[in-house]
Amino acid sequence: MTTGNDHTGGGGAGSALTGAALLFVLLRLLAVSHYDWHTAFALLHTLDLEDAPGLFLGTFMADSRISSALLVLMVPLTVFYAVGTRSRAAPLATAVLVAFLVAHVLTYHRWWVPVGAVVLTVLVVVVERLRRRPGLTGVVTFVLRRFGYVVGAVALVVAALVATPWVPLERIGTDEPFEGYVMETSPGFLKVLGAQEREFRILRAEDVRSRTELADH
Repeated sequence: MTTGNDHTGGGGAGSALTGAALLFVLLRLLAVSHYDWHTAFALLHTLDLEDAPGLFLGTFMADSRISSALLVLMVPLTVFYAVGTRSRAAPLATAVLVAFLVAHVLTYHRWWVPVGAVVLTVLVVVVERLRRRPGLTGVVTFVLRRFGYVVGAVALVVAALVATPWVPLERIGTDEPFEGYVMETSPGFLKVLGAQEREFRILRAEDVRSRTELADH
């Protein structure tokens, strides 16, 4: 009986994770297409299974403003989660976030990001020490025990709001040069999403004279 229940629980968790991943991909397709159904459908056919890590990480790295806010929020929460739960995966996750933080600051010179993370950490500590007072009982504990749900909710909100695709912005040199995102490179063809109008185009490779990646976007 116990074994059966364990399998059921594991299957339920796996189904929930799969559903959340599908919802994340759907929201990304809709967001980058500015919620145009036809464009989102066209983009769907540029994705492959091996694109999943790039799609996920690219979502959080594409918009520097979103990245800044997420780092301020997630670094302290992850550190507290690592300390509070002593999970084996938590230190690795913390190290990855700190690496992202260092790279982000060195690239964009936003020194307020680590300062904001420290300030939020201090606020969390203060709330934790005041948690026995009326109205504050177990606030931090409540959040940390639901850390996975918090991370999932943040990921879905970001997926729905970030309109920047998960690939670099490029200047495409054709008869009429334009800025866009190369979503897929097939033999002889490029599938491109326009940066401004979000028009989905299929270009012949021979018509593309140059491709220049634009760093500031």
